[in-house]
Amino acid sequence: MMTCIKRISYCLLILLSVTSSAVMSSDLSSLTIMGEEYPKSIYFRNAENSAANETIPYEKWKNRWSKLDGMVVKVLDEEIPGRSGEAQKKFLKYKQEFPQKMMLLHFNGNARDPRFDLDAFKHHDWTYFVGTDAQGKITSSPDATDIKVNNTDVFKQGWGRGNKGNDDIAIVTRTTDGKLNWERVEQVKLVSINKKQSSITVARGQFNTKPLSFDKGKAYLAPHVAQAPFAKGSEQSLWRYNFTQLGSKADYSQSMAQALADNLLSYMSSDGPLSSFDGIEFDVLADYRGFKHQSRKDKIDYNFDGKFSSLDNQAADNYRIGVRHFLTQLRHKLGDNKLLLADGNELNQQREFGLLNGIESETWPSHWDPEIEQWSSGMNRHLFWNDNCYSPCFSYIKLGELPSKKGSSVAPTENTRKLRVAAALIMDATIAPAYRPKGKKIDNWPELTGGKRNYNSWLGKVISPPMYYKISDNKPKNCIIVNDKQNFSVDESSEKVKIIKRIGTGTLQFSCHFSLASADDVVLVMQTKSKSTHLTPRTDQVRYISIVPNEDQSQENMTWSGNNVFESRFYFKQLKAGLNNLQFESDAEEIHISDLSITSGAEVMYREFENGLVIANPFRKPILLDIADFTERKNLLIDNRKYEKKDTITIKAKDAIFIKYKDMI
Repeated sequence: MMTCIKRISYCLLILLSVTSSAVMSSDLSSLTIMGEEYPKSIYFRNAENSAANETIPYEKWKNRWSKLDGMVVKVLDEEIPGRSGEAQKKFLKYKQEFPQKMMLLHFNGNARDPRFDLDAFKHHDWTYFVGTDAQGKITSSPDATDIKVNNTDVFKQGWGRGNKGNDDIAIVTRTTDGKLNWERVEQVKLVSINKKQSSITVARGQFNTKPLSFDKGKAYLAPHVAQAPFAKGSEQSLWRYNFTQLGSKADYSQSMAQALADNLLSYMSSDGPLSSFDGIEFDVLADYRGFKHQSRKDKIDYNFDGKFSSLDNQAADNYRIGVRHFLTQLRHKLGDNKLLLADGNELNQQREFGLLNGIESETWPSHWDPEIEQWSSGMNRHLFWNDNCYSPCFSYIKLGELPSKKGSSVAPTENTRKLRVAAALIMDATIAPAYRPKGKKIDNWPELTGGKRNYNSWLGKVISPPMYYKISDNKPKNCIIVNDKQNFSVDESSEKVKIIKRIGTGTLQFSCHFSLASADDVVLVMQTKSKSTHLTPRTDQVRYISIVPNEDQSQENMTWSGNNVFESRFYFKQLKAGLNNLQFESDAEEIHISDLSITSGAEVMYREFENGLVIANPFRKPILLDIADFTERKNLLIDNRKYEKKDTITIKAKDAIFIKYKDMI
C-alpha cells in the first residue's frame, strides 16, 4: 500500500510565488530561466576559457555556448587575471544579443588577487596571522632585504598547490606606546627563510607601496591570511578579506565590508560596465570564519593588534555582521532587479535569507558526499531557502566532477548524476551541468533534452509540489528524548509541541531513542522553529539542527530552522535492529519541535509536471513501484521504452527515473 504525502508549505509557496512575480522587475521576469517551465539549465564557468581566447571569434564562441538559458562566469580579475579583457567583451556582447538569457557574475567572496583594484582598500581591510617583530633597523632600500626577526616560524613558503604561494607580508610601524600604526605600512613578498640566522629575505615595496625605513623595535611583520594561487600559471596568492573590520563608526561606513560593496557597485550599478548582468554569485562567502587555516597552525589576528587574545574571539563573532552589512549595501543600492546568491551547501556558508535570492550548491548535496548520503541535508537546505529567500527565489546546483581528497576529481556515476538532476527538479533548483558524461556533451544530457537533440523545457509546467511515497505503512516509532548531556530542559506542557531550551553555553545537544524489530531504513519528519541570541547580535538569524544516527558521521544530516515553522525530512539508511540513537545538535538556544514522526521503511520523492514525472530513490536498495500509484496517464515513455499505467518499474539504488507522457510528445 502506498502513502502519498504533500509538502505542507506548498500552498504558501504558490501564494508567495504569485505575489513575488507581480512585483518582480521587468528585466528579471523577462529571463527565460525565471519562467514556469522545466527543466531549467545554465552553464557554469565552462565558457570562460574559450571566451578569454582572442583567437576564437565571437560568433564561433556564441554558437557553442548559446544552447542553455544563460551562464554564471568570472568577468573580473579578483581570482583569474585577464578575465576583464577579451572574456568580458564576449560576455557583454552575448548579453546584448541574448537579453533573455541570464548572466551572473561569479565573484570570490572570501579573498582576491591583491593586484585587482587594490587602491579600493586599506591595509587593515585584509586578514593577517599573528606576526613577529624585527630585531633591528630596516632601511628603505628597494633591493631584496634580509630582516632579522624574533620568530621565523610565523612565515611559510610554498604552502599552496604545487608548492606555490610564498607569504605576502605587511611591515607595520609600531608607535612609541607599542601599538600598530596601520596608516604607515609597507607590503613585501617573502623570498626565503633562514632559520639558522633567524632572518627572512623579502622583496620590497610591493602592491602599490614604497620601501619604508623602520627604527629598531618599530617594525612588526604580519603574514597575510590567503588562499593559495588559483589561476593557472599564477604564483600570486589571494588575500582574505577581514569582514570583522567594522571601522570606527556605528554605521560601518569605514568597514572593509563597505569598501568591498563600493568596489562591486562601481561595476554592477546602473552606470557600471557590468550593469547588464542579472546579479552576482558569491563564491566561498562564509557566514563565519574561525581560526584554522590550511597553511599553518598559527593564530589569526582578527583585530590586527599584533597579538592573539580574547579580543580576537570577539572580533571573529563580528564576521557575520560585516557580511550582513556588505550584502545589505548591495541589496539597497542594486534593488530588486539584481539577483544576489552565495554558496550554501555547507554548514559555515550563508544564512542571510532576508538578503539573498538563493544559493549555489556545488557538488550537491555536499562538497564531500559522492554517494549522496546527505540527501536530506541538500533537500532541507534548498526547500528552506525556497520558503525564506529574498524574492524572487533563484538557486542552482553545479553538477560537475566530484572532488576527491585522495587525488583528481572523478565523474559521477550515471545513476548519481540522474539522482542529482531529479533532486534539482523536485526542489525548484536550476541545473548547471559542468562536465561531459561519457558519450555526451556538457549541455545535451538526456534529462535536459527529453530525448530530443538539444536542451528544451520538455517537462513543461509543474503541477504538483514535492511528493513522498512510502513503501510500507509501518506505524510510527515512539521517540524518547534523552538528556544525556544535561544541558537542556524540556517543556512538554503542550501535547503537540516540545520546547527544548539550552542551559549554559555551547551547542544544544540531546538524543532520541527508538527501537526497530529488524534492520531497516528510517524516515524522520518533524516541524521546527528556533531562536537564539547568544552567537550574534541578530536575534532573527537562522539556526542549524543536525542529526547523527548511532554515531555514524557519514549519515549526518541537517536542516535550517528559524522563526517560522518549517517541515524537514531525514533519511537514515539501514539502521540496526534493536535500540537506535539519534544525536541532535543545534546552535539555537531554544527549539520548538512538533509532529515528530519516525517510521521504518524507505520512501521515494517525486514530482509531476505537465508532460512527465520525475521519481527519485535516494536509498541504498532498489525499489519496485506500481506506476498507477503515481499517475493517471496510460501511455508513458521511460528511456525510450513504452510503459502503461498497469506496469511496474524498478528504480535502482541511488537512482532516478524520468517519465515522459507519450500523449504529450
